[in-house]
Order: sequence, then structure tokens, then C-alpha cells
Amino acid sequence: MPKLVDPAGRRARILDAAFRVVAEEGAAALSFRSVARVSGLNVGSVRNTYATARQLLADAAEEAGERMGRRLAGHDLSGRPGSHDLDSALAVLAELLPLDAARRAENTVLIEFMAAARTHEVYRATTERMSRDMRAVVAAVLTALGADPAHAEPVTALMVGLTFESVTGHGGLAAGEMLRLVRAAVTAGVDG
Repeated sequence: MPKLVDPAGRRARILDAAFRVVAEEGAAALSFRSVARVSGLNVGSVRNTYATARQLLADAAEEAGERMGRRLAGHDLSGRPGSHDLDSALAVLAELLPLDAARRAENTVLIEFMAAARTHEVYRATTERMSRDMRAVVAAVLTALGADPAHAEPVTALMVGLTFESVTGHGGLAAGEMLRLVRAAVTAGVDG
């Protein structure tokens, strides 16, 4: 009797494995073979589900964004003035920072994807959309605090820099220090 395959389940398993490979070993390690090893599937199953490793990387980055989006869905992102105080605003922004293992893995995948977009034009539209989405979240939070939404640019730049420093091993900033720096930047936008 032929083996029944759940295509959606297999795709999810492959995507999870690709996400883990990129988060733990980097985009350069992503291959059908590495994904097969981590997923416990054979290389043919991976190849039948994804045409290229580039598509796997793109979907892993989308998965990172979707995980962040699911967490953000629990917060008010309306930008309605007065809908956030400083603590609730920082709670929203914290969802985007590598403050724990899960968020660090997500941000690592995104940094790897953005680095790949530098030399692979096929990824650029997605990275540009993700960057716009992040700026929109930061702008909504700042607007809710009564700050000028234009202050979203420097706050976003700080958050991206902190993320890069954290996931590349250059910085080694503790979660509390990252939050302190973001709090200071947000406060400057409210007080400025």
C-alpha cells in the first residue's frame, strides 16, 4: 500500500528544519542535505517540496516575520494617541528584539536573509517590505505615545543595530541593556 504523505505537514517540517539550520549555522549552511538531516526526511522529499535552497531561505525569513507578527497581534498597533504608555510601548518594541532564544533565532534568520539580499536581488523586495513593516510598527508605537512619527527612523535604526550586534556576536549586550537603550531613544522622541 502506498505511503500517504501530508504535503502541508511535510512542508512545515522542512520549513522548521530550514529555520533551525539558518538560525544555528547560517544561510551558507542551508542546503537540501542539511535540511534533510535536521528534519529527518530524505533529500528527495526536501527537493520535491522546494525547488531551490533560495526559496527555502526566503520562506524561513517569512516564517521569522510571521512569528513576530503573531506576537505583535496581541498588542495595540493602531497608533491611536494615548493607546500606549511607555511600558506598553516598550513591550511592543521588545517583540522585535533578540531578547530570548526564540526572538534571537528569528532575528538571526532575518539578518542572514538581509545579508543574502545584498547579493541576491530576488530577496530585495521582501527585505524592503520587512523593513517598512518594522518602521510602521515603531511609528505606530511612537504616535500612540504622542511622539513625532518621524522619530521612528532613529529608533528603528537603533533597534536594527542592537539586533545586528547581538546576533553577530559583536556586541554581547544583555537584554536589559538593549531595553534600556531603546527606552532612552523612545523617551527622547516623546520629550523632544
